[in-house]
Amino acid sequence: MKCETLEKYRVFPLLVVFMLAEVLFVLGLGVLAIAYSFRHSAFGIWAIVLIGLSYWSGWTHSLTERNLSLIDSVSLQMPIVAAILFLPLAYRCRSQKLFVMSAIAVCSSLLSNLGAILTKGSVLPFLLLMLPAALLWSYNDTIWTFGQQRKLFQPIARRLAVIYLAGLFYWFSFYAAWISSGWYSRLLKWRSLLSVGMIAAVAIGQWIYLVIQAREWKSAMIGSMLVMSSIVHFWHLRVEAIPVFAAIVFNALLGVLAIVAIQKGLKTRERRAFWLGAIALSWQILSRLLEYDPSSILRVLMIAGLGGSAIAAGLWFEFRDRAPLANSPESPH
Repeated sequence: MKCETLEKYRVFPLLVVFMLAEVLFVLGLGVLAIAYSFRHSAFGIWAIVLIGLSYWSGWTHSLTERNLSLIDSVSLQMPIVAAILFLPLAYRCRSQKLFVMSAIAVCSSLLSNLGAILTKGSVLPFLLLMLPAALLWSYNDTIWTFGQQRKLFQPIARRLAVIYLAGLFYWFSFYAAWISSGWYSRLLKWRSLLSVGMIAAVAIGQWIYLVIQAREWKSAMIGSMLVMSSIVHFWHLRVEAIPVFAAIVFNALLGVLAIVAIQKGLKTRERRAFWLGAIALSWQILSRLLEYDPSSILRVLMIAGLGGSAIAAGLWFEFRDRAPLANSPESPH
């Protein structure tokens, strides 16, 4: 009798969370319908927040439960569902904020779906970590607006891709990330693999279109970085463990990304590009100092020098020639 009572207490919170996820999802769909009707970006943002809360509150349930409800099934394919529901609204409202929220919704649900296909020693999750960057960088408004040449959201998508890559390269620049990278099986049936496969197909199609339409050195650089990252991950997991070499490679990739962003900022006088590169480079150097633990006095001196150099470079950039700086819509890539 006591065991049955304890079991009820364990099940009840799960039922409450599941019901809350369903209520939030239906409420989000209602707000989304209002946003489409009135072309109102604020309602669209609220709809993304509500559906996002529904997705994350029921995420564990949808991954572990065998008898899925309709909303659970939708949640497992959330990357595709989010793209279908939110991206057209961003174009309808011509809202950059809505596009950013939509891109975050698609990419975050895509990454969370990797949790359903984790297996020990599997190279697939590592490779798919590159998928959001590949999808965002190759994004082209022309494909999704039936030939319109205006680049409404492509610069924003590329900026998000660079920020994502900087964060990913920074994480894998740590030696510890390579000596504790075991993946363990969480689910026998890969029920969320459909949406992952569809997003991968879209990314491949966009890259083919990008190569055909415009051969840019920046796209070649990003593509090379994605390929090199995938090769390093594959070699580390399938051929031979190379934690030291892998950390060096990702430090180099992060350094190149930061230097190119700084160079673009200096050339185009764009604040966002310059500061993204400067912060990434400074944070990388600081992290290496803390990771390899030099003597305390040397660490203090080097951190002080690094901070002073960053401040001096920033002041010089902001006030050189006393000319107004343009926040160009182009992305810091």
